[in-house]
Amino acid sequence: MEQGLSGVWGLKAGLSPRDMTNRSKPHIGSPALATAALAFVAATLYLPTLFADFAWDSQIQVRYDTFIHDLRNLPAVLSLRVLSMDVLDFNRPTQLLSLMADAALWGKHPFGYHLTSLLLHAAVTVLLFWFCRRLATTWSAFTVALLFAVHPVNCEAVAEVGYREDLLATLFVLAGLNCAAAFGATWRSGVSCGLCLLLAIGAKESAVAAPLLVALYWWWFRRHEPRKPWLWLIATAALLVGGFVAARFALAPEHSAVFTQKPAPLEKTLAGTLSVQARIWAVYFRQTVWPKDLCADYGPYSIRHFDVGLSCLLIVAIIAAQGFGAWRNRVFALGAAIFWLGLLPASNFIPLYRPMADRYLYLPLTGLALMLTPLLARFRIGLWAAVLAAVPLAIVSFQQEKIWRDDVALWTATARTNPASYVAPNNLGCALVIRDRPREAIPHLERAIKLTRGEKADPYAFLALALDALERKPEADEAFKKAVALDARFAQPDLLVKALTCDPVSAEKLKVIAARN
Repeated sequence: MEQGLSGVWGLKAGLSPRDMTNRSKPHIGSPALATAALAFVAATLYLPTLFADFAWDSQIQVRYDTFIHDLRNLPAVLSLRVLSMDVLDFNRPTQLLSLMADAALWGKHPFGYHLTSLLLHAAVTVLLFWFCRRLATTWSAFTVALLFAVHPVNCEAVAEVGYREDLLATLFVLAGLNCAAAFGATWRSGVSCGLCLLLAIGAKESAVAAPLLVALYWWWFRRHEPRKPWLWLIATAALLVGGFVAARFALAPEHSAVFTQKPAPLEKTLAGTLSVQARIWAVYFRQTVWPKDLCADYGPYSIRHFDVGLSCLLIVAIIAAQGFGAWRNRVFALGAAIFWLGLLPASNFIPLYRPMADRYLYLPLTGLALMLTPLLARFRIGLWAAVLAAVPLAIVSFQQEKIWRDDVALWTATARTNPASYVAPNNLGCALVIRDRPREAIPHLERAIKLTRGEKADPYAFLALALDALERKPEADEAFKKAVALDARFAQPDLLVKALTCDPVSAEKLKVIAARN
């Protein structure tokens, strides 16, 4: 096994900080030039997002919610008291800090928020390059970082401000790994590593396995060094991350006006959940190789072509291939660990509000990039093929950005990609009502009612607003009464604003209809 992990593909299997000073001259030239080129590509690709509006959750969190705009809440976030508060993203203080910084600089103007997300994506790309370069050739590290920078599945995390949490979690996981790679010469890098991992778990739960990644890095690359400092580092990182997770669950508010319902499991049985999850993973594998039908709201329609048996066979084959690669090369092994440890927390074994999303692949893709480095270092034809593949991927990403420019564009595209989605016509109808386009909104809201068999209150409520705007008051009153029958909060729209399920302007209009009834 030791021989298998030593890098029989002819690749450097891992270098200590002292070894790094003795590396041969990189083929691509200056690492600084490669860093600048990657940052430029990652940022330039997403320049159109700077002129986009808020979409989906960011509309609620930035435009309608007041929490991030009130600096009096800053001590609660810094002290982690926010973990006990009924606040959107109460369990993600790093995300809240990031948004509060933007709010202090930009108010409610979307430009600055998108600029921050763009810069974060560029920083993640650079950190990925630096870490891969520690373990592989500069050319292969540059290529895999380039592929990551332009991959279309990353568009959701970069273009939607509310999903910046994935950027932050990945940023700090990679920063922590880079600090761990520099650990040994000074304790400063160890302290920085622990802080980075704490910020990572404070951004999103997908970083929960970050201390294990540091432990695997040590075991596969640095265990010839004195053990005691490394064991202290790993134990401290695990204590910080584990302590945060424990506090997150222990301090969570018992009753919430924001989170009125808990996420439902995919299926009632573990076997049923596994069968659906296998199909979801199969879609993810396809999306990484051939990004197709990217969607803001996946569902059963999105996995309809993926048979359970074939999906399971695909997963077994991929795991077997990864196992073989991990046995042959420790860099590949660490990449596979990052891939799966980043994906499992978002894999519905603990119920999620959204069972499937492109943003869940942001951290796992960095693991895939690391897996590719030994392959590209070994096979030069693959290196140039990967560089060429970056061009069509960038084109698809550029087209995907247009979908996220505002709510109307987003939900129009989602309804086209997933016609079985109730969320798409409902949110599209709501967006059109908010934009004073009631006549266009009505058919979408009626479709949402049809798809839910009339069991959801939201489309009825916004249908009432659309009909009322067209002076069709009797029909508006009838739709409003149906909404109230399904959800009594619609009789008191202020409760909806507090729950962040309705914008203040629409709530005021609903009050008028409520008073009339």
